[in-house]
Order: sequence, then structure tokens, then C-alpha cells
Amino acid sequence: MNRNNSIRYPALIDGEKGAYGVSFPDLPGIVAMGKTIEEAMLNAQAALRDYMIEAESDGEEAKQPSNIEQIRTESGQILTTVPFITQP
Repeated sequence: MNRNNSIRYPALIDGEKGAYGVSFPDLPGIVAMGKTIEEAMLNAQAALRDYMIEAESDGEEAKQPSNIEQIRTESGQILTTVPFITQP
């Protein structure tokens, strides 16, 4: 964990004006949508938080993020990271 208590998960942004999606290569099935990239990213943070809460409540270990350099993109995708803020 880094000094500001966050873990950053690689994420792929895809879509077009008015309809964007964010997916997590390390977390199949965890996705978010939004009318703008900013809205999609906020929704991605919420989806990541929900995943972490669900994993904890199920007694499962959350999957650790891959190194961003290992993620491959397809044409039209934007590679970024989404933070999950952990408790101090």
C-alpha cells in the first residue's frame, strides 16, 4: 500500500461522446458507465468500492492489481487507473 492509503487498479475507458464505459482487466465483470468520462470514472470508483466491500463480506481476498505496464489496450481504449482508498 502506498503512503496515501490507496491501491490503484488499471482500468480501460472505451466509448464515445455521451456513452463511456470503464472496465477493469484484473476484475472481469466489474464495469461502470457514464455520459462523460468524468461520470464514468466516478462510477468506476463506486464499482471498485462495491467489489471490495463484497469481497470482504464474502471473506475473500481482493485481487491485487496488475502492473499498469502489463495491460494491453485495443484501438480506441484509454488506459488509466482507478484508486481504491483504504482505511488507515
